[in-house]
Amino acid sequence: MLSSAAVHTLAGCLLAVDSDADTVGWGRPATLLLIHDRAVSAAGPAPVRAMRSVEFPLHRDDLLTDPAGLPMLLHRLAVSLTTPDAPTPYRATLDTILRLIRATEPDARLLAWAACYDDIITVDGQPRQARRIDAVDADGRVYQLTRPIGEEHPWLLVDDSPDPDDTPATQPGLAALLAATARHRPWNTSGGTA
Repeated sequence: MLSSAAVHTLAGCLLAVDSDADTVGWGRPATLLLIHDRAVSAAGPAPVRAMRSVEFPLHRDDLLTDPAGLPMLLHRLAVSLTTPDAPTPYRATLDTILRLIRATEPDARLLAWAACYDDIITVDGQPRQARRIDAVDADGRVYQLTRPIGEEHPWLLVDDSPDPDDTPATQPGLAALLAATARHRPWNTSGGTA
């Protein structure tokens, strides 16, 4: 179970992703991020941990220009990661990412999957372009960051008890990716999930 400090840090990580998105090109097209943490210092009564987001690259055939296709893509990715008899390029990519994380940060914990994408939202009855970052953490908490284009500050909602009728369409797919990654062999051989 994530501590309240970890939840705040994860929210801060998503805010950092948003502020860096234009510089690194995240969200155009949709970008998937695997978020993990690692111990920075074990000194003191509570160890200090740092969070990182790692881009999970999509095959060019899966790059979406329409955010409506993102929920289906997330489910397809989760299935491809959990089908042991059918090795896929995405399983190989995840293996490589997780092995690199483990090699440099053996005590890393899987915290969340996030999707960064452009979307159309309604503000005061008018359609507006916006950047969305949706995430699901290891406890099932849902994070929704929305930054309307031209606005200086994003809106961030952290939902501890998400209502299935009021969550982003990406939530089930992100949760499925989280579950698939937590069961993935290179991840759970040492250390563990949050």
